[in-house]
Amino acid sequence: MASIETDLKSVPTGNPFTLDVFLMDATSMAPSEGLSVTADLTMPSMAGMMLDKPKVTKGEKPGHYNVEVTLPHMGEYRLELHVKGVTLAFELTPGGSMDHGMEPMGGMHGMEMKGSLGDWPMNREGSGTSWQPDSSPMFMKMLPSALGFDWSVMGTMQAGYSDDNSPRGSKGFFTDSMAMLMGSRKVGGGTLGFNFMTSLDPVINGEKGVPDLFQTGETANGVPLVDRQHPHNLFSELALTYSHPISRDWSGFVYGGPVGEPALGNVMFMHRASGLEIPLSPITHHWFDSTHISFGVVTAGLVYANKWKLEGSVFNGQEPGENRYTIGPVALNSASGRLSYNPSKDWSLSASYGYLKSPEALAPGEDQHRTTASIAYSHEFSPTDSISATVLWGQRLQEGSSATNAYLAEATYFHAKDALFARFENVDEDELFQVPAGTYNVSKLVFGDVHNFYSHDQFDYGFGVYAGLYTFPGSLEPLYGKHPVSLGVFLRIRPSKM
Repeated sequence: MASIETDLKSVPTGNPFTLDVFLMDATSMAPSEGLSVTADLTMPSMAGMMLDKPKVTKGEKPGHYNVEVTLPHMGEYRLELHVKGVTLAFELTPGGSMDHGMEPMGGMHGMEMKGSLGDWPMNREGSGTSWQPDSSPMFMKMLPSALGFDWSVMGTMQAGYSDDNSPRGSKGFFTDSMAMLMGSRKVGGGTLGFNFMTSLDPVINGEKGVPDLFQTGETANGVPLVDRQHPHNLFSELALTYSHPISRDWSGFVYGGPVGEPALGNVMFMHRASGLEIPLSPITHHWFDSTHISFGVVTAGLVYANKWKLEGSVFNGQEPGENRYTIGPVALNSASGRLSYNPSKDWSLSASYGYLKSPEALAPGEDQHRTTASIAYSHEFSPTDSISATVLWGQRLQEGSSATNAYLAEATYFHAKDALFARFENVDEDELFQVPAGTYNVSKLVFGDVHNFYSHDQFDYGFGVYAGLYTFPGSLEPLYGKHPVSLGVFLRIRPSKM
């Protein structure tokens, strides 16, 4: 956490000027002593302008650091302090004032961890190359720098017991996990990024995954998985990114690797702020973001004014096979495009289209067209009080079949040590196995709460409860029961909010 203590009502030009910067620990609020602090000064309107590098020395008081800068003329400047892999960003205006700009990092004014794909807060970057609002809460732990990279880890692990209370449902213990290692460094005037994501699902849950009533998609032993969420792969992402400014308003990026996520759909459900605390996978997953594990992805994108993003991908449209421990086979046989727009720090909108080559293992040769649209909202009321919400629409059109639609609305209210969540879905299910052929309109409402009972070393440990309610055609009642109610309890571990 950082603040500038110097009176900035009259910032001079042409001469060296010393800023008094105070750094404190965000958890204990104690002054941060003995840190290695470096600084950079840029002028966003003149990207190629050479400016004197700021000098940083230890201040007289605990937690205070002196930063000497020289602003040659009038205009807007950006001062970045680099501390233990974190970037603290300030905007300086000679003759004016200091503007903290956006309010990332849980409302810690002036503190900003930059993203790997562009000059915006890391809070904006979801799974793959997707965007969410800049004000989205970010749960992450910083790691020591190594090999010239700044490293961090994100993710979650949940374990509990669920009972679907339905003849077709299941009951028993379950786990759900995803861990992501990220690294970034400056290279050639741009930013090089590294993403690695892994899951213990295949090790702990086995090939049949976990109970999730009305869930469909993928197979086990050559049979469709129904009413269960398939396990995620041991290698869920292995990709590199590189971003570079092109001009004052334009920047570009590339993303690719043997395992990754193409520009299709919205932020994957385990990564988006509105859904990351919900232990159940959406039953609409295969209409929106099921391509988040694709064996072969290359994406290129252009960004305008840090608000508009247009990107396209070539990728492997075939779903991962039943072997969850290996990568591949890698192919580039499908394509997608996505347009995203972040009009303000609280909003993010996107629309995408994808052509998937033979995605289903049990329907070889049947290609699929997928269209999605999303609206995401986040707002921070205080450092411990915020809300995140997402609305999604998706359509699948399988060759030889009619189009099916899916809708999702979810929200999580983060309040002190609690996260109250709810998700409503409505979907045209056409893959329910061992039921009369046809398409069934199904709705599902999941709601619950996670309470953090313990925090240590930037990790939060929570206990959660949830319930699931359903509506579906009466013709399915002999199979699912008249009014099934899913109930579950679980423990959750994830990094603390930054």
